[in-house]
Amino acid sequence: MEAPRDGVERLHHFVTARRRALGISRTQMFTRGGPSPSTMNKALTGDRGLSRSTLDRIDRALGWAPGSAQAVMSGGTPTSHIPAQSDEACPAHEHVVTVLESTRTQLRGALQLVEDLLGTGHGR
Repeated sequence: MEAPRDGVERLHHFVTARRRALGISRTQMFTRGGPSPSTMNKALTGDRGLSRSTLDRIDRALGWAPGSAQAVMSGGTPTSHIPAQSDEACPAHEHVVTVLESTRTQLRGALQLVEDLLGTGHGR
């Protein structure tokens, strides 16, 4: 499905795609610092406007660079946020590690499916 041109519908499209890519629910998005599921629902259905704070929380929860949610609503695309290296534990860094681990799990599953479909599984 093609993304809407702009506005809350465009944001909804990108938020949904990103959540699916990360393998997270709206509740899990909330635990990552995002808006509550009810706030997201009200905002994405137009029952409630999107405050700057809500947009910032969307960016943070989805690992987007600051300002990405606002840019999406204006017709742009989100930018991933990769934190700078540091010796101290960083919530953003932990988020990146979580995303990478999720991606690795999904890739392993996809590889197994391809091997099964092609009959080239391990030990054959």
